[in-house]
Amino acid sequence: MHPTRIAPIALAGVLALAACDGPNEQAGREQDRALAAAGNAAAGGEGPNERMGEAQDRADKATREAQEAADEARKQQARALKSEADVRAEALEEQAQAIRREADKNADAIVGQQK
Repeated sequence: MHPTRIAPIALAGVLALAACDGPNEQAGREQDRALAAAGNAAAGGEGPNERMGEAQDRADKATREAQEAADEARKQQARALKSEADVRAEALEEQAQAIRREADKNADAIVGQQK
């Protein structure tokens, strides 16, 4: 392959990899590049700021995922409580109907005795 064709392909690969990085990793990479440009660090590869940024991105992702899992657990708990309340309410409604039937039966018996 001709060198002028390799450069755009390599650039596309680098950009694709950069797109996978989180904001902290990208910021760390920029800090490492600035330090390298200023002559304070070796250029190339992952620098310490980029690695720290990547670790922070992973920690942020884990925190988000844990929060999402906790939110889902709370929603599931709420659904379970509503379901339990519906079952108990239905049982109470059936009990109330039985009490009304018994009261009607007793009232009819009392009225029947008076005649």
